[in-house]
Amino acid sequence: KKDDVLDRRKDLEMTNEQTPLSANSGAEYTRGEPQLTENGMKIREELSSYSWQQEAQGTLNMFFTKRMLCLSPLFFYTGFNQPYQQATFGNRFFTRRTIGAELIIFHLMEIVGAIITGRFLDREDHASDANRRKRATACLAAFMVINCAGNVLAAMQEYAANHHTTQMAHDIADLSVVSPSLAFACWGFADAQIQVYCYWLMGSFYSSGSDHSRAVGWYKC
Repeated sequence: KKDDVLDRRKDLEMTNEQTPLSANSGAEYTRGEPQLTENGMKIREELSSYSWQQEAQGTLNMFFTKRMLCLSPLFFYTGFNQPYQQATFGNRFFTRRTIGAELIIFHLMEIVGAIITGRFLDREDHASDANRRKRATACLAAFMVINCAGNVLAAMQEYAANHHTTQMAHDIADLSVVSPSLAFACWGFADAQIQVYCYWLMGSFYSSGSDHSRAVGWYKC
């Protein structure tokens, strides 16, 4: 019975606990002051005082800024490329048992690409604007080279398929699977590169949380 009473008290304490993220919280705190600490870093809370209509209007207004219009082709590509790569190309040139392994390769290279690209762009040893611009240019150039390499390998498969009447689906046990697998690896790495690059650009261009969220909203449209 004592244990039951203690458990009920804990449940009441958790129910009545007031946190800064609660909409009806009565906790006293100053907006913008550090609220949480994670790994020695103080996290500042930034809540919008605007209504959802005002936030939506602010996001729509951002669509037509020069900066976002220049980035829109890049944003468009990040959602445009994968349907062909994973669905069309993958289903055409891999057997059913092989496509699972190819998707593992694709997403594994995405993880590797995200780690490498993020660490490269966030290097702190050269933090000047000129060096940041050089790193951004180098990252974009590497993306173009790696992505083009995957497209060339895919074009070779498409060309061969157009000149053969037999099915061109490669099996994981065949040596011929290497070339289209390399295309998947290049695409996975390049996809992570451009995704990290876009988020890095948005973090560099906008300093407030409201602008960040609006930019991400435009990016994900």
